[in-house]
Amino acid sequence: MKQIVSISLGSSKDDYELVAKFMGQEFNIKRIGTDGDANVAADLMEQWDTEADAISLGGLNFSYAIGPSRSMANRAKKEEKLKSRIRSTATTGEKLRRVSFEWAIRHLQFKFGNNYFNHTKVLFLSGLLNYSIAKVISEYTDNLTFADPLFENGIPKFLNSMEDLEMYAKGIHDVLEWIPSKRFTESTMPLRMWNDYIRRKAIQKANIIVVPTYDFYEYLKGCGLEELGGKTIITATVYEDRIQFLQERGVDVIIDCTPKILEQVVGFNILEAMISAALDIPLNEISEDDMLEVISDHNLDPRVIYPQGEFRRVNRFAFVIHPLSQEQLKKDPTIKLAARYAPSGFMDAVEKIIAYSPPFVYSKVTGIKSPTGVEAEGWLITVGGTPKQMLAHSAEFTYKRLLQAAKMAKRMGAQIMGLGAFTKVVGDAGKTVAKLADIPITTGNSYSASGALWAAADAGRR
Repeated sequence: MKQIVSISLGSSKDDYELVAKFMGQEFNIKRIGTDGDANVAADLMEQWDTEADAISLGGLNFSYAIGPSRSMANRAKKEEKLKSRIRSTATTGEKLRRVSFEWAIRHLQFKFGNNYFNHTKVLFLSGLLNYSIAKVISEYTDNLTFADPLFENGIPKFLNSMEDLEMYAKGIHDVLEWIPSKRFTESTMPLRMWNDYIRRKAIQKANIIVVPTYDFYEYLKGCGLEELGGKTIITATVYEDRIQFLQERGVDVIIDCTPKILEQVVGFNILEAMISAALDIPLNEISEDDMLEVISDHNLDPRVIYPQGEFRRVNRFAFVIHPLSQEQLKKDPTIKLAARYAPSGFMDAVEKIIAYSPPFVYSKVTGIKSPTGVEAEGWLITVGGTPKQMLAHSAEFTYKRLLQAAKMAKRMGAQIMGLGAFTKVVGDAGKTVAKLADIPITTGNSYSASGALWAAADAGRR
């Protein structure tokens, strides 16, 4: 039986010892907390150096994947100070964490139909800590928001792209460390309240929130059902208390990027030590490809938890509509009242003017649920042109407004946009729009054709 010892800077109240099987071998896993005392941790690591097959170091906040070299160097010095008194390699979980995060996102994207993360609105409470997740998710959506300036420096500002995050990390971040803005905002009630307000609003608007494991509760402080209800949370090492916390706040889905291979939830540092001991290879000789092979061969998939007790999946769509006649334009009370007293040519002028208006959201549709439990919600987006006006202009006139609607749908998180009524027959029946739009476009014609063929086949059988 191989001995794994986890020396943690965390609380000693959470200590445990258990026996488990992994990769065909038996392990005795022992966790020893030091209540934040680095000297005690170093003494324990030295004590267990010759007795343990692998030692893991826990309770450390993971270093930034990107960021100022000074911060990353300080973290490395702290680790080296603890490791300097032992001969064997102490694992921190950093390597396995990077591989698992990327594996988790790609695996779930494929498992849930290759569209799970498409165009979804994702809020990263720390992009610097979760850069590896952000890099993978950015392949599926541009709707990314990073709250690093708010949490790190107390600046009421969000970053809205990977480029912004990288610029913040490589350049501005070093400068901001010298600015006492966070201390200032924390001591100034109006600014502290404003930062708290915009933080909660950003959480409300997102579909998915990526929460760091370290200081988990601090990042979600003050959030309740209004902010977290119906959300998907991506994090790691989800203990039972965190599941209960998120369940009480109405979270629908928790994605735990740490594989659960034991009855007890353990961190990346312990899993990494078990892999190193099982392979009988020093950690520094195990590549990320080796880690990925272990994850794949032993089905170390991410955990997907449904805190409310039932499967929940919500897909998002947009659908384009338009007024069919002048009579439908009169459904607007202002236009209806004006038409009653205006000259006879008034409605013709209104119809022509509205045809030039930009698309806007007419309403939101919710409550659609399939027999399998998958739900859908979406937005009806209207363009102003009636069929008469669409025919009076070139097809490009309508294409332009449909492409504007597609951009709007993408920003709201729609995974597909349908063209309704006359918009699906203008020009080349949606082909140009589908080619130029950033999200998939459908007209429903294929569905109609397949329905007709199905009905004909059924009639023939009868």
